[in-house]
Amino acid sequence: MLQDFKNIRLLDATDVEYILSPDKSGTPASMFSSALDVFTDFTVTKPVTVSESMPILEALEYMKSQHVRLLFVLDNQDNFSGIITAADASGRKVMAFMQRDGVSRDQVQVRHVMLGKLNIRALTYPQLVEAKVGDIMLTLKDSGDQHVIVIDESSAGVPRVRGIISSSDISRRLKICFDVMYEAKSFAEIENVVTQGGDF
Repeated sequence: MLQDFKNIRLLDATDVEYILSPDKSGTPASMFSSALDVFTDFTVTKPVTVSESMPILEALEYMKSQHVRLLFVLDNQDNFSGIITAADASGRKVMAFMQRDGVSRDQVQVRHVMLGKLNIRALTYPQLVEAKVGDIMLTLKDSGDQHVIVIDESSAGVPRVRGIISSSDISRRLKICFDVMYEAKSFAEIENVVTQGGDF
């Protein structure tokens, strides 16, 4: 069995000074870059999911441990049923549900405050392939959303969530504060901040 393999010569790493990082490899992203540059593709990166019945406090802790601000929600048959954001899990939605149903915070579950898939708008993967980062920024600004999910179809024609784009990922790639996008009075102001740097 061992005769099928060979010993590979190891090299000395003394002269190596740099560690490759995704954000530093290749051309820096701009508003004219392909939208694929800011896309989290679930064929490459595993999505972070929770069940509808998970207590909301656990979901918040899970977000922190996974360093994400959005979780994909699965029903009891492990099918996609919606999303839950950090804002949903810690804000007014939780308080409103507690007051309406007379329950304590530890009785609130993800399903009580999540955004169900009937209320989620998405882009298709073919739309994404044709889009630029600036197109996504304008779309998010106009919708007021912090995230947009991307859907495609399997070879059998079954629709599925292919990935996600978040405003925070765009912010990191363009090296700008993404609040700029929502505070800007016009898209020209956003473009100026991205190309010139700084504030309005």
